[in-house]
Amino acid sequence: MEIVDARARLRRPFVIGRAYLDAARHLVPLVAPATVVFLPLALIAALALLPLLSGSAVVRNDELEIYGAEPRHLLVWSAAVLVVFTVAQAVVFPATVVIAAGLQAGGPPVPARRALRAALRRLPSMLLLVVLAVPVFALVVAAGYGALLVTGSLVPAVFVFVGLALFTMPALLAVPAIVLEGRSALVAVGRGYDLVIGHSPSSTLTLACGVYVIPGVVSQALDVAMAGLHGPALMYASGLAGGVLALAGTAFQASVVTRQFLHRLALRPDPVSAEEFDRILAGLPEVGPRRGVRFPLVLPALVLPGLVYGGVATANPFGWLETSETDVTAAWRDSFEAGIGAPQLRRGDLRALYPGPGPGTGMVALVYGGFQKPSAMFACADRTCRRARLRYAEAGPDQDLGVDAVGAALPDGRLVLTSWTWHRGEWDSWESLGLLICDQERCIPPRDGSPLIPRHDFARGMSLALTTRPGGGLVVATADQVEIGRGRRRYDDVISLVSCADSGCSRPVTREVARVPSGGFAPEPQTLSVVVGADDRPVVARMDSRTGEVHMVSCEDSTCARPHVSRPVAPQTIEPTEHSPRHAVAVAVRPDGRPVLAYQDIRDSAVKYVDCRTRDCAQHVTVTLSGESYAPPVPVIDRAGRVLVAYQDADRPYVMLATCADGHCSRTAVTGMRNGPGDCLAMTLDRAGRPVIVWTDDNGSYFSDSKWSLMATTPLNLAP
Repeated sequence: MEIVDARARLRRPFVIGRAYLDAARHLVPLVAPATVVFLPLALIAALALLPLLSGSAVVRNDELEIYGAEPRHLLVWSAAVLVVFTVAQAVVFPATVVIAAGLQAGGPPVPARRALRAALRRLPSMLLLVVLAVPVFALVVAAGYGALLVTGSLVPAVFVFVGLALFTMPALLAVPAIVLEGRSALVAVGRGYDLVIGHSPSSTLTLACGVYVIPGVVSQALDVAMAGLHGPALMYASGLAGGVLALAGTAFQASVVTRQFLHRLALRPDPVSAEEFDRILAGLPEVGPRRGVRFPLVLPALVLPGLVYGGVATANPFGWLETSETDVTAAWRDSFEAGIGAPQLRRGDLRALYPGPGPGTGMVALVYGGFQKPSAMFACADRTCRRARLRYAEAGPDQDLGVDAVGAALPDGRLVLTSWTWHRGEWDSWESLGLLICDQERCIPPRDGSPLIPRHDFARGMSLALTTRPGGGLVVATADQVEIGRGRRRYDDVISLVSCADSGCSRPVTREVARVPSGGFAPEPQTLSVVVGADDRPVVARMDSRTGEVHMVSCEDSTCARPHVSRPVAPQTIEPTEHSPRHAVAVAVRPDGRPVLAYQDIRDSAVKYVDCRTRDCAQHVTVTLSGESYAPPVPVIDRAGRVLVAYQDADRPYVMLATCADGHCSRTAVTGMRNGPGDCLAMTLDRAGRPVIVWTDDNGSYFSDSKWSLMATTPLNLAP
């Protein structure tokens, strides 16, 4: 009588709805196998991951991320976790099927330990089923991808993929055939197709929707629901959602597979159906005394992983690096969509970053205008840079801010920029170099300012660098190429310093400080760098864009009356190519007067750091920080006298921060790039002494800005 009633009940239509209702009604016993197996494995996997996260985990905006870990170690860990959890699922899923079969047949739930014991006895057949499923799945994906390559259209590729995937759905019924009927893997697959083939396609659609489509939709809906959450709320919500889906999802999926299997059996002819049901019920483990996992134990199991995950990310008990990160351009795009207007900032425009004028302000940045476009600045209201304004500088009709203007930040937050002014005589024309003082609205020449270079015939042939003095005033470095002997095609680089006692440069004093060999090249941006140390002594670094050779000019006093020239980077022999590698150099000076360099190697754009042991850098140590980098590295000296170097690791790709001392550098991955490495990176210290890195996240397409973003990242607890 019980078998007849069970068959009559299981013949009813709407398998998915009835299976989901059964799973919701009996959720506690159905999630017991997953709770018993997955939670200890998850704990073991997390403990095994902790050593790999040392120096690699970053809490970004209160969310846990992994950057900079050794890929080989993570790959081994991921492969091991995948194998272990696959084997565990080959036990948990059939054990859940056993419990679901007993419940759907009208009996009491089978205890989890007995269901797991029954599943373990069928583990070899389940593992063989898994081994068979892997190449089948690979073939389905390959067929869909092949259709995309052949047709060039996504629609036929989707049809091919979905059609083949639906054809594999009856193989899911092999799981109950193995664990309930004791069949081998290959025979069980045949059993699944035998129950479905020749009947209406509803069985295939039921399996596809109940096992894959509906759980996928639920997962996506949860992602959408959590899209507005940030920080600890997002960590707790994502952890809770992930834990519940991992445990409860198996219960609902197994319930659908079991119900569909029993439903197809119930629809078979009565004598055959009754005999098959009798064998299945007789083969179920005995119920015995009920000592299963009860609700008070299951509820903590469902929420504990999420609570632990959110708590670890929020409390940060392991002292992982914490960062604040903002997509600066996201606010601009929102303004544009609201009709306010968007700035025309391009991916290669960022040149330098400076701290804001006061403790409550953020940063100001120099933006290169380029051809027929003036340079500009943007300012952030605070260190998060969530409120940023961009204004292009308006200059006079004859002032050219598009010739790779260089600048520096004044104490009041304004920028001082170099500017070439055209002069047209009766028979010739020339340019003079002056300054402009820029706020967020306009640029005007300084009052009582004088030309830094009264006359120059070809402004684009001169490299410039600009910095401020500790006690006020400016220093402008220039590098001009001159030919040695007519027709010999030999050149020298003439390096000069223009010293100004005030920010307006009312009385500039020019001094030639070095003449170094040159490969004969058109000047390129960021191959000349100047800085003034705390002792008011200027230091200049110059890179030859043909050979990668770097000369350093150090001064014994503020006027640089006795300069010293050294060559910390020797010339390189490179093969001529259509596009030369990216190259740049930047200099900084430590409190004791010893300079440091960060540069891109002319051969492969690798990032290297030069630690000068003496003031003139005649003795030095070179450290390679990374391979190819699209953006130039930036060195900064923090308040503790440490050397911080921000750079890209384009291979990973990460934004890195190196802390260097005594010729050694420790590297920390600060953040990861979502789309790819951009060609801009700048760094400064905010008013609290923390490094602020502004960088571009790029999709690599110069003609499409759809995935280009300007990011601002601040490490909040950088270790001393």
